[in-house]
Amino acid sequence: MSHFTLLEIWRPRPEWYALSNQKKKDFVARSGEILGAVIEKGAKITGVYKCRAASSDGWDMMGYWEMPNFDLVSELADRLDKMGWNRYFEQINFVGIATTAEDYLKSLVVESEF
Repeated sequence: MSHFTLLEIWRPRPEWYALSNQKKKDFVARSGEILGAVIEKGAKITGVYKCRAASSDGWDMMGYWEMPNFDLVSELADRLDKMGWNRYFEQINFVGIATTAEDYLKSLVVESEF
């Protein structure tokens, strides 16, 4: 069964730092509910890493997910966006279908019928 890998890279925006501690706690609780909902549907968080000191451009965190299908990747992004995630965090996502190095290298050579 193929699955999708989601790599998220994010950092807080100034708006995050402007929130009160209580609003941050409420936001984190709502985020946790969304993560729990996609995990119940088969998503797996395979790693979360602090990376600010080692990253270019000051990216703060990085997370890896395994998703059983692309619809779940979209659901996670949509639900976080609707709750305001992108207002408080700048984020870059990369999504790919799991493969092997051998299969990828084979895919680089395409036989032509011409």
